[in-house]
Order: sequence, then structure tokens, then C-alpha cells
Amino acid sequence: MDELEKEVKLCRYLLGKYADIINEHERRTIREIKELVDGTDLSIQSIINDFKDPSYSFQEDYLSVLKKVFEYVQKEINFVDADLNVNYWFSPKEIIEAKVADDEDIAIFLCALMKGLGDSRAEVIIAELDDLKTHAFVITEFKEDFILLDPAQKKPFETFIGKKQEVLRNYSFKEQKIKRFLYRFNSEKYEQFLE
Repeated sequence: MDELEKEVKLCRYLLGKYADIINEHERRTIREIKELVDGTDLSIQSIINDFKDPSYSFQEDYLSVLKKVFEYVQKEINFVDADLNVNYWFSPKEIIEAKVADDEDIAIFLCALMKGLGDSRAEVIIAELDDLKTHAFVITEFKEDFILLDPAQKKPFETFIGKKQEVLRNYSFKEQKIKRFLYRFNSEKYEQFLE
């Protein structure tokens, strides 16, 4: 076992040992979850300012700026699919510093950027996949298009843009299709889908 494997083993053990304490500390209210995607965080605003011109118009420039922001998130933030029994919520600042996050934190981060660009329709989706695992991504609608963005995947920006039913039918994560939506939220709403 090399040094990195030993460190990972130790970290997993410690996280397991203190999971209950961490989970209790990381518990969020619906209001706090909605605040994570409101787009007003200074780290979010700083990133947005790097990509949009002072003459930015949501109707005219949104898609081109969104593409740049999406590609930035894909390039700069590494997705990790850590199987931990620990619930945590990274702030935008923590995501930028660590340059790593799980699918939920990356989706929340992207949704906050979209909200900061003026997209009030962007929302985080937590979906159940065919293998019964959950996965998070962001959806929105702009003009005539339904847009699904999954920065955890290294697929081009345009991959899941089009008619809603077609996009949802074509989408998969690790070859798993969407079985159902479990939650959706943004800064205005929080909805849980019950069976």
C-alpha cells in the first residue's frame, strides 16, 4: 500500500467515525438550500464578471456567456463520486479553492452562476437513475429550448439542448437513464416529488 492509499484509508476511517457529528453540523433548512443558488455570493459574482461584458444583455448574450461559464466549471472543478456516509454542502468559495466537488455541489454552483447571469428559471434537479443511484444536474429553458447541463460529465455544452422530451430521453449518466425526479430547487422554490 503506497502513502496515498494509506492516507485515503485513514481519511475514510475518520470520516466514518465522525459521520454523525458532521452530518448534524451540515444539516440545512430549505431556506438555506435555496440561498445556495441565489447568485449573490461574491465568489459567484466574481466569476460572472470574468465572463460577461459591461454591456451584457440576458436576451442577447446569455447562451454564449453560459457556454463559457459551463466550460469553466467543467474545466476547473473536478467531479468526484465519493461514496461517503457524510452529507456536506460546499460554499462557492470552498468549491473554487478545492477545485473538487460532488455532483450536487457542482450543480448548485452552476445554478448559482446561471442565476447570477439573470436566469430565474434555472433549477437544480436531483434525479433517481435506473440503477437507483441519485445524480444532480441543472435544467432551464431559454427562448424555445430546454437545456440540461451536467458539469459532472465532460460532454459539450450543446449535448442536451432541444425539445424537453427529447433531451430527457437522450440524457444518461454513466449509461444510466433518468428514472424519476426526486427534488428540484432554485432560489425561489423547493419541490420534492413523492411517489
